[in-house]
This record gives sequence, structure tokens and C-alpha cells, in this order.
Amino acid sequence: MLMLSVNMKGISMHPISQSVVNFELAWCLFLVSFTAGNEKSETSATFEEQVESVDAWIQRGSPWKVDLKKDVPLILWWTGRLFTGFDDVKEVNCGDEAVCYSSANRSYGAVARAFYFYGTDLDPEDLPLPRLPHHEWALIHEESPMNNYILSHGPMIRQFNHTATFKRESDYPITTHSLPSLDYLLSRRPLSLERKNELRRAGLAPVLYVQSHCGIPSDRDRYVKELMKHVPVDSYGKCLNNRELPELMRDPVQSMFAEDFLQFIAQYKFHIAFENAICPDYVTEKLFRRLHVGSVPIYRGSSRVKDWLPDEHLGIVVDDFDSPQELAKFINFLDANNSEYERYLEFKELGVSNKFLLENMQSREWGINDHEKPNMFSGFECHICKKISKRHRLEKEHTTDSSVELLPRYHATVSHMSCPQPYTSLGDPSDCEATDK
Repeated sequence: MLMLSVNMKGISMHPISQSVVNFELAWCLFLVSFTAGNEKSETSATFEEQVESVDAWIQRGSPWKVDLKKDVPLILWWTGRLFTGFDDVKEVNCGDEAVCYSSANRSYGAVARAFYFYGTDLDPEDLPLPRLPHHEWALIHEESPMNNYILSHGPMIRQFNHTATFKRESDYPITTHSLPSLDYLLSRRPLSLERKNELRRAGLAPVLYVQSHCGIPSDRDRYVKELMKHVPVDSYGKCLNNRELPELMRDPVQSMFAEDFLQFIAQYKFHIAFENAICPDYVTEKLFRRLHVGSVPIYRGSSRVKDWLPDEHLGIVVDDFDSPQELAKFINFLDANNSEYERYLEFKELGVSNKFLLENMQSREWGINDHEKPNMFSGFECHICKKISKRHRLEKEHTTDSSVELLPRYHATVSHMSCPQPYTSLGDPSDCEATDK
């Protein structure tokens, strides 16, 4: 189901799907009108008023613990499934005078300063309303808008004051959420070209396609179907299937990182890596896993993908070719020319040379399975804590010295999450049959 925009350019939607989109966009517009009146200024609720509200809340029999300081801002994980604490309330010490409390217990909503949302779990009918003037909303979402399409609408994304998304324009970019480290790209030795050529002669196609999520906004299957007319492709998933995976590898969740599966895909010279949405900076394991095992990715997705390759001149990017026929011609050329093919895996020996990727990974404040860095969810929590602590501190100082300037309210923009409208991967939508999925 195509769900990134209400006006789906040239692509028809089921009437029920359209009505759902219209309802949820209307809800977004309601939120704008509802919260607009509560955003008169950041001083609408003074520091003293916020502390007094905590006192009143305690008197009503709140769960507030006696050893917690009332003037320390609290972050409430509204969508609490990924809450990183073990206690009802934890202290978050992020340095630079940034100390916050954090909880997933909604009982603390009355005194929360910030509300933390995970985009996948965000429900527009379950939000912390009414929204008070000092409330700050924070969104983390590594997925494309297909995962929760309401976030691609301006009225919704502008409700957030802090963002961590795949887009580099977000406040705390998590574009490399699928890349554990640079060493991940380099450490695994690819299958020798000699062995890959032996497998080719034994009947293995040069190109691998493993995809079971069909009919999605990037319209990848239409392109692959045409490509298959011009170059052999072994397709093991539910989409365009022409081969069967070994039984032990048929569960995508179980096999995704299994060594048997990695060895299996490493046998192929090329591996199709088409994202589920065409969005700038939306780059996932579909790219990085191919590079990890040493199978040359045939990539379609982010228009900025060359910023995220080990070598910015490396990679077969579909957008560089005028048609599937031209792409197939190039694949067949590489398949028949060993020295040209090997150039695409030289980074395994030479290392990462892409300056943009190197700088991004070196400056990344969070890690993946890295005991020296927080994960991206905890890292973003500290980002929020630093922001609200500074604002909280200035408000407190402003109560005794009016010359202390308060921080202006900040809101995300559509650039933090939005993507181009979905479009057919080949031809014009008017050429598609009415029943086409």
C-alpha cells in the first residue's frame, strides 16, 4: 500500500486507505490548532509555576519519590517500549550541567518537561494532551515514512521540538543506524573471485534478489522484473520468486544476521539493494550488508547514497543508468571482466576513503554494540536532556534577572523526515494497469 502522501502523484489508492490518510491528516491539523494556543511564548509557564505544579501534583498523591529534586527536568518516554532504564525513574547525567530524570511511567506526565516518542509506536490518537507551553516533544525514527506515514506530513512533524531521524537535516542524525562501524565494512574477506566464477559456471546467476516485502512505495519489483529480462537474477524471496531458499533460511528475522545466510549471499557477484522508499539519506542494511559480505550492491534508494559508500566512486547506482537494459549491459560487462569487477571490492584492501563517511563515523556520538558509547536511543535522550536543561536553567535565572534571555521555541521542519512522493520505478503511472500493485 502506498502511503507517503495524501496526493499520491499518479498512483491510485484503495478508497479505505485514502480515507484513513485523510482522517489522520485532519487529526494533524487539529493538533496544530489545538497546540497553537498553548504556544504563546516560552514564558507562558514560569519556572516557579512549573515547580508549584509539581508541589500540587505531589499533594494529590503522585508517585513522585521523595529523593527526587523537583527542579530537575523530567523526560517521559511516552512510547515506552524502548525505555532504556530499569527503575521507575532514572537519573540521566549528560555532563555540562545537564542532569535530567527519565521515566516511562505515564503517571509522571503532569510534571514532565519533555516527551520522548519512537516513531514506529507513535499513535496520533494517543498523545500527551493538553500540551502545556513548556512541553517539548522529541521524535526518534530511523525508518522511512512508510513505517508511519503520518510523520511525513508537515503539520505532524512540526509538532516536534527535537528530532533524530535518517535525514542529515534532523537535530540528531542517525543515518548510519545500520552501520556498526567502519571495520564492519572491511573485516570480512569476500569469497574469492575464482570461487564466484566457479559457481557461475555451475549455474548460479550473477545477480541475487532476496525480497519478501512486495508492493511498497519504491516500486522496486517493477524495475527488477524488467531487469530480469536482460540479465540472470536468482530471486529467493516472495517477490518475483524463481528459486527456493534452504529451509533454515526462510525466516527473515532469524536468518538476517545468521552466518549461514551471510555465506549464502556472499556467493553472488552482485546483490540487488533496493530500499523500500526513495528518500535522501535513507540508507539501510540493504547496502551495508552487501558491502560487508563482499557482494557488489546494485543500489536504488537514497539520492545521496554516494556519501555513504566506502569510496564515493564505488557502487552500482541504478539512477546512473537510463534504463534496466543499460544497467544489465553494465552488469554483464563486469561479470565477464575480472579486473573491472574487482575494482568494486578494492575497498576491502585499501580501506575507507570517502571523507564524508569517515568524518560522520568519527563524530558519531552513539554506537552499535559499543561499550564505550551509548546506543542511539540513549544518545538522543542525552541530546534532549542537554537542550531542556539549558532552557530550564535560563528560565530559573530569568526569575531573578529579567535581562537573562530565554531561548526561542524551536520546531522541526518537513526536511527532517519527508521524502519525495512515491512514483513508478519505470515509465509513467498512466501506463500501469488498474489492478497493478
